[in-house]
Amino acid sequence: MHNPRSDAERAYLLTAPAEPMNDEVDAEDLSLTHEERLSLMQIIDASFQVVKRHHFFSWSQGVAQFLVPHEILVCGMSGSSDPGMHMYFFSSSRYFNQDQFNTVCHPETGLMRHMISHWDSHGQPCLISKNGHSATCNPDWLAQLEHNELRNAALHGMRGADGAIKSFFCFSRVKEPFPSRLAYILHVLTPFFDSTLSRVLAQEERDGLLNVRAKIAVTGREMEILSCLKEGRTNIEIAALLNISPHTVKNHVRKILQKLGVQSRAQAAVKAIQMGVLKIRRD
Repeated sequence: MHNPRSDAERAYLLTAPAEPMNDEVDAEDLSLTHEERLSLMQIIDASFQVVKRHHFFSWSQGVAQFLVPHEILVCGMSGSSDPGMHMYFFSSSRYFNQDQFNTVCHPETGLMRHMISHWDSHGQPCLISKNGHSATCNPDWLAQLEHNELRNAALHGMRGADGAIKSFFCFSRVKEPFPSRLAYILHVLTPFFDSTLSRVLAQEERDGLLNVRAKIAVTGREMEILSCLKEGRTNIEIAALLNISPHTVKNHVRKILQKLGVQSRAQAAVKAIQMGVLKIRRD
């Protein structure tokens, strides 16, 4: 009997990465339509042309839109030598800016930290919008999503070989109503977003584009103080911890703000995480 699937489709179905499903996805939704399979093959094929960060933006806002139509992607990627997570965003929306990204990715109070921790515990796609939310989602997130112009979220992650979370992708301003197969699509598509962004970031690192410590010349003492700022410590607390005077701490903080080009201690912590100087906690 003739098999209507192309060689490329059959190869994909045999080799595509997958993670266990849960009962949140109905049995009839555990498949892609013929058109969706063709689009997936186009997404995979186009991903091999992505070598720079602006390529990744064009790819995610181009061919990937057929399966997950979205305006904003906030994502995290763990480094190869530490358990921390670097945060990034790719947006075609004029409503979402750097300030909102800083807020949702704040290392202590940001929404993304809670989402990452929640996904790490459940390991399943999470969908949340004004029309409802999946069982693994916290409905309290919706107010924060709307306040920060993200509007809704369809999120999933990937684990590394050691079982630890490797990457996290939060698609926002997704076209509503959500497709019935969206959770399944996230299962299928996330591994390719992970591998594509990993390749881009690895290339950047090889090219020295992420060698921020050398660029801004952060000293060892400033690194210690940045870590304290990330934890929300006051100058007096930092002084006692490092056995220096509060005045010395104040001078260090002023220099750090100047080097990072920010106005506040919280902004310094967020930007240091974005630039790879500090890592976001997931606990």
